Amino acid sequence: MKFEHHAAVSVPLSAGIWYYTGNLYYFLMALFIGVFIDLDHIFDYIREEGSFDLKGLFIKSYKGDFKKLYLFLHCYEFIPLVWAISFFYGAFEFAAVFTIAYLAHMIPDQFANNTRPLGYFLIYRISVKFNNKKIFNTPKGGNHKF
Repeated sequence: MKFEHHAAVSVPLSAGIWYYTGNLYYFLMALFIGVFIDLDHIFDYIREEGSFDLKGLFIKSYKGDFKKLYLFLHCYEFIPLVWAISFFYGAFEFAAVFTIAYLAHMIPDQFANNTRPLGYFLIYRISVKFNNKKIFNTPKGGNHKF
């Protein structure tokens, strides 16, 4: 899914979180999580290409032209991890805000990027050796819209 689509979801969601909690930190956290999780695509692009080119990143992402995708920030496993840590600190509101913001990014990605059902689980990606073709359903010509 594209940056502007994530922003269109994250900005009003973050504003709602700020309104509900009255906490500016939660607003900023939700906004950052909702939009900037995609920074992990830069790592994958540089790993495959050896350098960074913004236009090249968007083209490669749109075509689904990666051999391997690590996507270290796109992992549903973060949700139970954050809840487990939050349990020990009694930070349940933090965990709830994190979960809402994280899912506001991940669920649209799950559908818009033609991700296989387990594609955003790190354990699954490890099991398929981060093979892009086993993470996404990508027909020839590509249809990813990171």
